[in-house]
Amino acid sequence: MQIQTKNLVLRDFSIQDLPLYTALRSHPDFQVYYGDDDVAPEKSAFLLQLFIQQSQENPRQKFQLAICGKDGVLMGSCGIRLEAAGQASMGFELGVPWQHAGRAREAAQAMLDFAFRELQVQRVYAETLAENRGATSVCQSLGMQRADVDMASRFFKDRKWQAVLFEIHVQDFMLLAKDGPALAG
Repeated sequence: MQIQTKNLVLRDFSIQDLPLYTALRSHPDFQVYYGDDDVAPEKSAFLLQLFIQQSQENPRQKFQLAICGKDGVLMGSCGIRLEAAGQASMGFELGVPWQHAGRAREAAQAMLDFAFRELQVQRVYAETLAENRGATSVCQSLGMQRADVDMASRFFKDRKWQAVLFEIHVQDFMLLAKDGPALAG
């Protein structure tokens, strides 16, 4: 599977991506919002194998794609996972060198478009940590609203982190897309 945007190619992972995927997840600044176990090299290898396995399922329910530049360099991942009827969860991660340049937003917008137009979902939600301003900013820039639900906090790195949930419904996405460049990649 492959999705092209103005600056990116989103594609299925391959085993050849493992060294770069592990390296981008090993950067200390990348690890701020993850527990030590979640960014260990073994976890990166496990996730990559999982993404490859999911890409081969039929019918496919999970679409975690590699975010690559037009030059083919692996920058991170972005995905849509079909959940309950008409709903999907979304997640994205981007290596430190490519953060703050609109690449996570561009990839996430393409995945939202895929979810609503191709998979026909009615609602997409994303869970993140309230302190993760990069992720919350991307969600808000996509037109996602913070859901009014109490999320369980998480404890790692010797502190408690508050989780938040963002969501967008198909009608809101289509309205934003119709209104023009607000969601343009």
